[in-house]
Amino acid sequence: MDENKDQILPYVDSDPNVKERIDRAVNIRKSMGIYGKGGQSERGAWNFSPTHAQVIFEYCFGMVWGQPNLTLKEKEIIVISVLAAQQLDEEVEWHVQSALNLGLESDEIIEVIAQLSPYIGLPKTNHAFKSMMRAFKKVGITKYEETADNSNLAQEQLEAEKAGDRLLAQVDLSPDVQERIDKAISVRQKIGIYGAGGQGHDGFYTISPAHNQVIFEYCFGMVWNQSLLDLRTKELIVIAASTANQCENELEWHVRSALNAGLNRDEILEAITQCSPYIGLSKTNQGLRAAKKAFDSIDENAD
Repeated sequence: MDENKDQILPYVDSDPNVKERIDRAVNIRKSMGIYGKGGQSERGAWNFSPTHAQVIFEYCFGMVWGQPNLTLKEKEIIVISVLAAQQLDEEVEWHVQSALNLGLESDEIIEVIAQLSPYIGLPKTNHAFKSMMRAFKKVGITKYEETADNSNLAQEQLEAEKAGDRLLAQVDLSPDVQERIDKAISVRQKIGIYGAGGQGHDGFYTISPAHNQVIFEYCFGMVWNQSLLDLRTKELIVIAASTANQCENELEWHVRSALNAGLNRDEILEAITQCSPYIGLSKTNQGLRAAKKAFDSIDENAD
């Protein structure tokens, strides 16, 4: 075969260690708590499609989950993000349980899903939280179901609670907006999207003042300033969501900011590849192209 006629073949291991791949898949599944009875659903698609079963085992767990750069916790965060972006509620539920088995705390999982909201939308985020709560209930985490203490609520909030508006009852009615703005500026400086050269120049910021304010206050002032996850992890979440949604322009910019947040190029490529079993090869190809475009642009400007 003429390898010059096949762009992929020259980069393929023609004699992979399959035994090592299978062993790695078994060990990873054990760590995630999905090895043996009770660790999977009863859907049983693998019963009638041996090929599908083999692909899940080798490709998903033996190869993709077996990549060397990111931790299993980080990989699980990426997978939850990708599944939530596609509103795959049942899969989110199972992977929240895996995240707990891998050592993520419940509050950290909540923050992962909240970090997604600017990038996948509020309804999909709501669905992910519902899936998360089902997972928590299955493993006996009940602290989020306890009745809230209403002793410090304002009169408007008490009235809202009485009327059945549970959201208003939990909302800060006197937020410090200036603090949000300051926090937004700070985080944008840290990830390198503050000032000239740090954003795209397509002009959409000039046409919707409301959208601009939402980006600044809600996305960067609030969501990006949650306290538990570091900037590196938050960028992994956004990269995963942008890859799943095929938002190549946003992904390209977040590849740049991820480098500023402490991720290296190999880790970014691994993060995009980690999405592959859950979004398909075509979307992953697009994600990798966006990353390459960002890397090439950085290298060109460095010359």
